[in-house]
Amino acid sequence: MGVLASHRMPTEDEWEASGYSGRGWPLIGPAESLRDHPGFDKIVVLAVSPQYLDGRLIGTVDTGGSLGVPGPPDPERCNDYVAAVVRAAPDRFIGFASVNPAFRGVRAAVAELRRAVTELGLSGVKLYPMYQHWSPADRDLAFGVYEAAGELGIPVMIHQAGSTRIDASLELGRPALLDDVGRCFRDLRVIIAHCGHPWVDEALFLLTKHPNFYGELSYLLASITRRDLFLLLHRCEPMFVPLEKLFFGTDYPGFLYDPVALAEKVRSVNQEAGSLGLDPIPQRKLDGLLGGNFARFLGLIPD
Repeated sequence: MGVLASHRMPTEDEWEASGYSGRGWPLIGPAESLRDHPGFDKIVVLAVSPQYLDGRLIGTVDTGGSLGVPGPPDPERCNDYVAAVVRAAPDRFIGFASVNPAFRGVRAAVAELRRAVTELGLSGVKLYPMYQHWSPADRDLAFGVYEAAGELGIPVMIHQAGSTRIDASLELGRPALLDDVGRCFRDLRVIIAHCGHPWVDEALFLLTKHPNFYGELSYLLASITRRDLFLLLHRCEPMFVPLEKLFFGTDYPGFLYDPVALAEKVRSVNQEAGSLGLDPIPQRKLDGLLGGNFARFLGLIPD
């Protein structure tokens, strides 16, 4: 937004000066999300599991108390909040849980993941190693979560990408750290969040190597020009990365990205083909990227 620090928690004065008040981002609940996604069939809602930022415990909470989850806002209830969002419009929302094996240990994380799937009905799990200071290749800390996800039959989305947050560990964000996961859990479906940005080629090579690895394009999609997006998509298949392995994403409501504008960026990407002297990307592949690929991935539509 240009008026708030992105590498640390803004101060109360900075929040007030930004016009967003001391609570930070505008309150986004089911109604606001549906309002901001006109024309979208489904919306994936990702939980953020408990983690510390500048000594403050943060994660998904319901600060407005509108979701009906009892008790004060608590990041340890992140999956309950996301499940409540899904219940508000089950035909539109798809919920992904989140767990942090470094917070209360692997056993607690696995138990919470099982509860989130079997009792709350969530469809996948999102992990945030670099923010929670554990390695996705840690066999003692991470592999129990992957094993449980495989037993539950759910996909695992992992933030293996960069971050401007000052406390995030970039060395824990490299996509190549997932190679051991792909070798040891060959049937586990893994989604590399943000396509590994800024290590995009590293992430794409993992998609080439591991049959059950996929990439989603949020954050990356918003941070590059339409021309660069065209060039990126155009070179994927010569690199043995089928475009069917890529999913549209927005990172909404982070940084207030506009889902409609990002979708239009993809729909219109072939307008760059002529000036570059390259063939347009087949429309069926763009349609897949905009939703069909992920719908098939989750089994919502047949292959």
